[in-house]
Amino acid sequence: MKRVSTGILFAFGMLAFSACKEEIALPDNLAAFTTATQGIDAEEATVQIALSRATDVAIPITIQLTPTLVTYDKEFVTEPAATNNIVTATVPAGQSSVSIKVKKKANVFLNGDESLTMKITSIGTPVLAGVNTETKLSFAAITSTGSKLTGEGKTTESNYTNNVYFDLSANATTLSARKSWNLGFYHGGQYRVILNPGYQSSAAPTTKTDIGTVTLADTASVPELNFAPGGDGTLALADYWDGDLTKTVFAEVSATDAQNKVYLVSFEGSKTKDKWFKVKVNRNGEGYKVQFARIGETAIKTVDIAKNADFNFSFLSLETGATVTAEPRKINWDIQWGYSTSNAGTTPPTPYWFQDFILLNYAAGAEAAEVLESTVTYDAYAEANIATSTFLKTRDAIGSKWRVTSGATLGIRRDRFYVIKDPSGNVYKLKFVSMGLASDGGERGKPVIEYKLVKKK
Repeated sequence: MKRVSTGILFAFGMLAFSACKEEIALPDNLAAFTTATQGIDAEEATVQIALSRATDVAIPITIQLTPTLVTYDKEFVTEPAATNNIVTATVPAGQSSVSIKVKKKANVFLNGDESLTMKITSIGTPVLAGVNTETKLSFAAITSTGSKLTGEGKTTESNYTNNVYFDLSANATTLSARKSWNLGFYHGGQYRVILNPGYQSSAAPTTKTDIGTVTLADTASVPELNFAPGGDGTLALADYWDGDLTKTVFAEVSATDAQNKVYLVSFEGSKTKDKWFKVKVNRNGEGYKVQFARIGETAIKTVDIAKNADFNFSFLSLETGATVTAEPRKINWDIQWGYSTSNAGTTPPTPYWFQDFILLNYAAGAEAAEVLESTVTYDAYAEANIATSTFLKTRDAIGSKWRVTSGATLGIRRDRFYVIKDPSGNVYKLKFVSMGLASDGGERGKPVIEYKLVKKK
């Protein structure tokens, strides 16, 4: 018998291995609406179609609109626009979702019985239809009995490009670019200014009240703003993560202009002092007057911001000079997923930048309680359990407690869930399904939540 060389056997083995590898195919990439029902009690709603995973090529999707008691271009329009009640939307290459906005027309009265059914009728190859190919949008607020939602925070830029706002009662999510603003202006009774917690923001007051006299030389009188997270002495440079408006870097805006100091503001990417901004905020009637410029500039920009009771805050981008609608109306969201400032876990507390952080809509009155499965299971939790749950009213009531991102055990903490009282008074139990760590089957930057109504207001 001839002897077969080990080299030949190795070559055949490699060929067999390669053939086996080529036979392994990815599961079908499916397109579906993220929820089967949704409500719109504001001026517009965002309806999302999500793929199972990002696509290598642009995917056109055709959606048939079937309005009930409303007419396109009379009571509502869509973005992208519809032709003969047909919308064509495209999932860009490298992305895994596309959004369609439904907007009410101005000066139109609706009584709440109106609705819009949207049905996926065709999808570009190689993507196939998923389970939810049809969704119903009610032109009124609904109170969802529960659903499952995916937060589309991830883009090709990063895993946390977008902040995702979840409105449990409406089965809706709203996306907002986390770097779209630098300062927020409170619309409640106080005159307060906040830093963007998702943009690695820091600030410090100068001793001056005239913005025109502030120059690069004034940077010597304040701490280094581009600090390393967790560093000693940095607590005073960032807003406190629990959302307490008395713990912001900016002092409350005084009615006397001469008492309002000029602040220096920095954020991610501003690594040299000449990129810092100088900012002076005064009251303007019932609103704000904001003066700002790069610290080395002499031309001062001015923006007036009026208070609007429908929103928690207004937002300003120092980089573009534009005001931004970064949050939905205050009654239209409950929790936000994103990137945020929190405590590094040190004593004394120091700021740290966190991914996958959950912020509560505390400013509108939302509350959250953490419940351990050892006390009562998610499935068993019912209205009778609400009274024994400890609710918090802070922005970081959930924070990072729902997941572990370092160490031996990674991913979602399966031993706990959360109970949310939304701003309207509805109570939902909520658990995290996947986040893209360990073996949860999810994708980082696209958290999946599941929730059920426990008590309707």
